[in-house]
Amino acid sequence: MKYQDIAPKVGLSPYREGLDIPTFPMFRARLPQPFFVKILEDLELSTFQYRPLAWHDTEEARSRFLSAYFNRTVGLFSGLIYNTPESLLEGRIASKGRMEYQFKAFGGITVLFVEVKLNIGSLSERLDCIAQVIAEADACAWTNLHQEFIVPIIAVLCDGKSFTFFKFLNRRQTRKAISQFFIGEFPDNSREQPIMEMASGADPESFLRYSRSLCESLFYVFLSGYHSGLKAEWNRSVEEGKKQGQARQSTPMWLNAIRLAEEVIEVAKLARIQSEEGRIEESNQSALSALECLARSVHEAPRLGPYFGFMNLLKPALINC
Repeated sequence: MKYQDIAPKVGLSPYREGLDIPTFPMFRARLPQPFFVKILEDLELSTFQYRPLAWHDTEEARSRFLSAYFNRTVGLFSGLIYNTPESLLEGRIASKGRMEYQFKAFGGITVLFVEVKLNIGSLSERLDCIAQVIAEADACAWTNLHQEFIVPIIAVLCDGKSFTFFKFLNRRQTRKAISQFFIGEFPDNSREQPIMEMASGADPESFLRYSRSLCESLFYVFLSGYHSGLKAEWNRSVEEGKKQGQARQSTPMWLNAIRLAEEVIEVAKLARIQSEEGRIEESNQSALSALECLARSVHEAPRLGPYFGFMNLLKPALINC
């Protein structure tokens, strides 16, 4: 994909070199300290298995290593968000495109990760990577449209050194002639989330600060995708009720799950602010409350498929194993 070919399809000028991409507010959602420690343990295991970041010589090794940053976070949704990696899609802009990770909520695509070669050289190469994000986000939206699943697509571009966050809205959402594409901007005006390696001589405090910020950026992304998926299903439930002439039993359950998800986002954002202000104990308490609220939302949401959790079933057998 070439940026000069793709940019006009979302109202951008190829000659502005990405400077005219509008922004959307991007946040970090605080994770409790014990949960963050588990992610660090996963990162250490990934380092043992795939070697440190600087030693990676293939995109596959880098991709598998980076998944340690979000595997546990995705697990918080108990299968309501799940990963379908390396999917081939067709859309209006791209005839075919490839992405490493495609996350679905209730069957519709809400979050996609696009990972590119380990090192992006020039500005032109980076713009072409953004063009690939636009094309694949359009393909995701096109796929969702056929299922009448209308949600924003949150896209994450990773070049192996940092994460950049984007949002794609198709024409049905913008109510305009063309789709729109945005880049995420954090409250501190930054637009990238760097990846820091814990190598010999590295400052532990800096590593922890950068790693936590990355994990909490991704937590916010998945919360946003989950919330969008809930709203899409609630809308479908309402429309089906209208067609049937009576409200569906699942409609209030979707609405309760949405309200709880909105509370999770606000409390987790507050916890992040509290941590930045040095109120660490308050922050951890807020973060724990956010996870408890998320568990209630996940429990409230009608499950459209089987539940794949099995540890509770195994506990009695594990005693004699």
